[in-house]
Amino acid sequence: MIYFSAAVILFLIYHFYWKRRHLPPGPVPLPILGNLHTILAHEPGYDVFEMWRKKYGPVYTYWIGTMPLVVVADYETMKETFVRDGDAYFGKFTIEAVTTAYRGGRYGILDTVGDFWREHRRFALHVFKDLGLSTNVMEQR
Repeated sequence: MIYFSAAVILFLIYHFYWKRRHLPPGPVPLPILGNLHTILAHEPGYDVFEMWRKKYGPVYTYWIGTMPLVVVADYETMKETFVRDGDAYFGKFTIEAVTTAYRGGRYGILDTVGDFWREHRRFALHVFKDLGLSTNVMEQR
């Protein structure tokens, strides 16, 4: 019984403190579920993410099961992170269940990689150019 209690205490310390120590702040996850219970308790959409952004700031961490997901919800931080250090984040995987639930699948420039991404990017840049929106104008907005 003592060994079991010690194992449970060590698991809880690992899960609630050690695993989260180098990540941005965010809601405390439950073991195994993460923050899924909170996400499912809200209407589909982004209201729970907006609530977390207001509470924890523009960069926060939430958990789907045992996997941490870091959210960048501020334009300047996004620009600094993904433009300056974009290669560090290129090709990062997504969770298919989350992508399907919130976007209906992996579509567009943000969720794709490789040739499919290049094709979408080329199309978007062509359309923006035809509309008179160059990349400099888009960055200024």
